[in-house]
Amino acid sequence: MNTSYSVTKNRWFSKIEQQMIWQKPKSHQTSAEEIRIAQEIKTNWDDPEMKINNILLEGDAGSGKTQLARALSADLQLPYTKVTCFADMDKTDVFGALLPVVSSDDELDHELLEAVYQTETLSEVLRLVAQHYSISQDQAKVRLAQLIERLTDDENIRPVQYKFYPSEIVRAMEKGYLLEIQEPTVIRDASVLVALNSALESNGLLNLPTGMISRHDDCVVVITTNRNYQGNRPLNESLRDRVQHAEKMDLPAIGVMIERAKSKTGFTDEDYLKVMAEIIRLLDETAKANAVKGVAGMRSYFYWINSLKQGQDPLESLYPKVLYKLTTDELELTILTDTLESSGLIAQLQQIKNQQKLNHVSGRKISQAEAEKRNITAESEEANLVAPTELENIDANESSEKETVAEKKPEQNDKINFSEDQRTQKAAKSQEAFISEEEKIGSAMSLADQAELDKNKRKELNKTTREILKETIHAKEGTITHRPKITTESIQEGKELTQAVLPEVDSLSRVINDILNKEESNEFSNGKYYGSRFNASHVAYGDLRNFDKKNPPNENPSLALAVRVDESGSMLRDGRIEQAKLAAIAVSLFAEAVKIPYMLYGDSADVSQREKTSLYSYKEFDDSYDFIAAKVATMKPRQNNRDGVVLKVMAEKLSRQTADTKVLLSISDGQPKALPDYTGEKAKKDIQQVLADYERKGILFLACAIGEDKEQIKELYGESNFVDISDLNQLSQQLLHLIARFI
Repeated sequence: MNTSYSVTKNRWFSKIEQQMIWQKPKSHQTSAEEIRIAQEIKTNWDDPEMKINNILLEGDAGSGKTQLARALSADLQLPYTKVTCFADMDKTDVFGALLPVVSSDDELDHELLEAVYQTETLSEVLRLVAQHYSISQDQAKVRLAQLIERLTDDENIRPVQYKFYPSEIVRAMEKGYLLEIQEPTVIRDASVLVALNSALESNGLLNLPTGMISRHDDCVVVITTNRNYQGNRPLNESLRDRVQHAEKMDLPAIGVMIERAKSKTGFTDEDYLKVMAEIIRLLDETAKANAVKGVAGMRSYFYWINSLKQGQDPLESLYPKVLYKLTTDELELTILTDTLESSGLIAQLQQIKNQQKLNHVSGRKISQAEAEKRNITAESEEANLVAPTELENIDANESSEKETVAEKKPEQNDKINFSEDQRTQKAAKSQEAFISEEEKIGSAMSLADQAELDKNKRKELNKTTREILKETIHAKEGTITHRPKITTESIQEGKELTQAVLPEVDSLSRVINDILNKEESNEFSNGKYYGSRFNASHVAYGDLRNFDKKNPPNENPSLALAVRVDESGSMLRDGRIEQAKLAAIAVSLFAEAVKIPYMLYGDSADVSQREKTSLYSYKEFDDSYDFIAAKVATMKPRQNNRDGVVLKVMAEKLSRQTADTKVLLSISDGQPKALPDYTGEKAKKDIQQVLADYERKGILFLACAIGEDKEQIKELYGESNFVDISDLNQLSQQLLHLIARFI
């Protein structure tokens, strides 16, 4: 095939050489640099004094240097070959080398022996022999012994001959190919660069062991090199002087980037393509300005676009496809991400993403004929969805949904509300140890009041969560704290669950409260003497022993309790989530009855690409117990679990309590597992780091295992912190008695 820039119209190529001429794929976009260079070469091809046959392409990685070199092969119709330089390159890599050839080698062994000569270890030799003859490793040992014996047999030994094997550089020079020399700036030996200089002479002669060869008139050399990268050295001045044309390769213009991405990936949404191209260019400029050594180039752009085409969230794939290729240093990442945030490009990308979702669910556009038939005279206005920039916006949206539900069902709310007398009675009883069954199940608040309270609370919780996770590996994973959505159905289920555990809770709480009343009192300590006159002989003996072993009144509570319930998908099995609900309600009612500071959370992971971890705040330490049973009734099996996040958040909040004993109780049925790689040693290291950090702050962790992975959970938390719940039906009772021991 001839092109307008072909320089080999009258030249014959073998079939192999024809295959070496690069064929431009459909995705190839011809650049201005390509046209300029091809035109220069073609125009001066027949001028022996001004002929251009050495080209220098210098630029950043991913700027298209190799692609341009291959494109010139297609334009000029020259076979393409390349050599990649390396630091320890020597002259034999430039010219070639004399290697021994054993004359006794038969045709079957010749290829194998050449490969064996290049190996360094016995294991590699055996692998080659086994692969060559398609035999096992044991058989390869026998075959190798036979081969060695044949080669070293004194009776059959023949003189060793040597053969010159030319390098790819020599072959290209001799046969007239287009040769790409990649990264000559990494070569340490200066003499190798001098050898390259002689090879680049337009009419140069190469002195080889087999004789002198001259450079073919059609040989074109394209030198491609990165600039200012680690391991690179300044390009030799004499080598620079031997090139007749040089190009500075930078990222192309935005329009060119978009067209190349369309051709390369088949993705055609220009809104996405434009913003993502601008992000790549901004990151490239920021990296150079701050001496970040990584690369944000066309390759990163193509693979980022391709991940979007495959359905990945571009805000999530930005990290593995672009940012982490630039750097993984936390400080440098902060510089890059802060620049992106301040530029507004991330907000634009989020807005495009949300608009695309809106467009995806919009109705079809009908034809004019169909519109006339259906008497439709105008198009509806296009909806515009503004992207939320903070998690608080998400919280506000969810809250408005809850308020809408509350407003739509006033009749149901009226049924749930208590009368004014009941509210007054409830307030009067708030200091008592026991509360009525009705008050345990419901609340003096309406659903609308509760929704408004949760709306404000959720914003505060998400802000606190981000602060706690700021310096952890989960800082940028997308953690959202939710408040449960209470419905009349969950209230009814909460009543049923409460009735199931109420007898056990009342029985145990009476015992504990009786002990506490004897131990402490707001006015007096039991067993002590009060009055204006004191006779020591009536209360003390002469045995020098203590006459009083009672503790004085203590303002701090003896126990603060935090309970975490695993809401991963595996909790669906064997009724685990139902038993966990019963246990959570039982512990909640017990904590309310004995007046201990109490917090209850559930958690899951990977509910969406953006929301990597979901925390469900059923009760905070400063929350009332309003609708507690109905809230717990909303627990359900969801997706995966990222235990380190919820344990970190809960342990930090628990550590701020003033109780003498602080217990964090985790109810789980399996090992931690979340996307993309939160499992195994990584998850174990994360969790155990949390345990170690907060055990030093006085937190006692207890893991209640209710699934098959009991041994793994025991290994995570330690044998002394592990509780084996073999009978699920006894979960509530066991937990109540376990907690009571700490009071």
